[in-house]
Amino acid sequence: MLSKRDFLSIFLMMVTLFFIFQFLQVVKDSGNNYDVNEYAADIDIKASDMEVKQADSKVWFIGDVNGGVGDAVKQWCTYTRQELICFSEIPAPEYNSNVEAIIIDPSTCDIINKTDKIEELTKMKKVLIFGDLPDAGYVDGDETLKKMLGITKVVNPAVHVEGVQVFSGFLLGGESVYIAHKDKPEEAEYEDLDLDIAWYDTGLGTKTYIVGVMDEDEVHPYDFPKMMWRSNYNGGFIYAVNGDYLKGMMGIGFLDSMMYDTKEYYLYPVVNANNVVFSDFPYFSEENSEKIKSIYSRSTNYFQKDIVWPGVISMAANREFIMTCFMSDRYDYENESDINIHEVKFYLQQLKEHKAEAGISLDHKGDVTLSDKIKDSRDFYKKAGIGYQFRALYLSKWSDELKKVLEEQEPGIRTVVCGERGNEQAISFCSDNVTLQYTTNIANEYSFKAALLYKSLLTSLGYTNVLVDMNNVIWPEGKDDEWQNYFDHLYSYVTTYWSDRLAFDATTISESDARIRRMLSVRYSTDKKEDDQIVLTSSGADENYFVLRTHDREIDKVSDNAEFKRIEKDAYLLKVKPGQTVITLKESGEVYKLK
Repeated sequence: MLSKRDFLSIFLMMVTLFFIFQFLQVVKDSGNNYDVNEYAADIDIKASDMEVKQADSKVWFIGDVNGGVGDAVKQWCTYTRQELICFSEIPAPEYNSNVEAIIIDPSTCDIINKTDKIEELTKMKKVLIFGDLPDAGYVDGDETLKKMLGITKVVNPAVHVEGVQVFSGFLLGGESVYIAHKDKPEEAEYEDLDLDIAWYDTGLGTKTYIVGVMDEDEVHPYDFPKMMWRSNYNGGFIYAVNGDYLKGMMGIGFLDSMMYDTKEYYLYPVVNANNVVFSDFPYFSEENSEKIKSIYSRSTNYFQKDIVWPGVISMAANREFIMTCFMSDRYDYENESDINIHEVKFYLQQLKEHKAEAGISLDHKGDVTLSDKIKDSRDFYKKAGIGYQFRALYLSKWSDELKKVLEEQEPGIRTVVCGERGNEQAISFCSDNVTLQYTTNIANEYSFKAALLYKSLLTSLGYTNVLVDMNNVIWPEGKDDEWQNYFDHLYSYVTTYWSDRLAFDATTISESDARIRRMLSVRYSTDKKEDDQIVLTSSGADENYFVLRTHDREIDKVSDNAEFKRIEKDAYLLKVKPGQTVITLKESGEVYKLK
């Protein structure tokens, strides 16, 4: 038994600890300026600042610019400041012109029996890219086309390969192999790359970047079917793409890698932003509470606070991302439900502690206009006494109605995130002062094509935007949507597949918006001053990011207006202030000189 003295000592100790923890919480709350959005900086760069009368270089595109390859080329030219000139048919060559590359899309442009016209274009000695290839039967019968493409033999007009291998030194991030292993049947659901291709043999003087993987007991790896390669013809480089790798957003990184492959060095602007966004989280309304209680024995509010939020925080800490949460004051306009107005402060405090950002979700069900939805959200936060500067909106699918609403009602909104992308640019302006950022990957979904897209966008833009869709967690349609199952996939994928291990920064959506504005408005040119120096001249914003890719050369030093860090061998991320930047190179320590 405890003596009265011992009991009193323990009691006093517990009371003391209680008051200490209470005091610490009061101090913590008083220092948490949760009502201020630290990322709400006004960068005075608008869409109109992107207008350029004359680009330094041109790109010819032959085909339908609204097709898949055309989509990639349009974006690439926008981001690299090149003038795009489109042709529906093969044009006559222009010698001594500032054409940087000629891209042909045989799937939308008739090249049958027109090889002589294409051969004339090769005499311009520019990079020539076949964004797709015509039918293998036709290729086999056109000896000149085969010679241009470096093809020695059509082994099989149609073969099924087991997977795809992208060799190192092309896209950033090293070698990648996308194959569903036979002893892991669950990997079969990841297969969505085109594995039915024509099997071409290529000759000496060609360089291969992607192959189709086959059984090594039956086919030597050197003879694997080629899916992307380069040949040399008439003194110029010709690239052949045997598959759909040059279509849409995925194609941008491959185009940049082709240009890097042909140059002594390649320098281009990037966003330098990796985003992870949570849509419809947290909910402030007790929607679908009966269903939530039947699964978790908690109301919607306590389910989010007690179960979901701790998991989100642990995932963010492990993956080292900075989240942007698009909060939902109300989703279901078909049914009335209680609204937890006092929970706003709790989540804003939590987001502040974790250096995260809050935005507003416009997703809803029911017959409500976007204008009314925004008004309801504003009224809700005003009633809650919240003065937080919301700068970002989320909408699962873009609506032209939103553009008008933004112009009339929401001058404070700076960026919109959309979940579903059509044939639009990955990053752009949706009005003169509002940027549009499409999500690039769904966090809890993995496939080989999605992984290759992620890798390509890091190469081309230093940008990703991974979406954690929380709507189904509150409105589960099956066992897979229940948090314990959803989170299992989510945590695994976000911390492995959707984790950038290169040098690009983790950002919130508003930080990403600021960097997109700078990147889209920057004007730049490069020149080789001496054998070991590159001169970058840039104008525009206070700072911008560039990727410099070399061949067996390292950065030795940069001028005082710049900083750099290594991404990987022969690739560097530069942070540059406007003006002239001198980049001094030296031979890589991995290069051995003959004595």
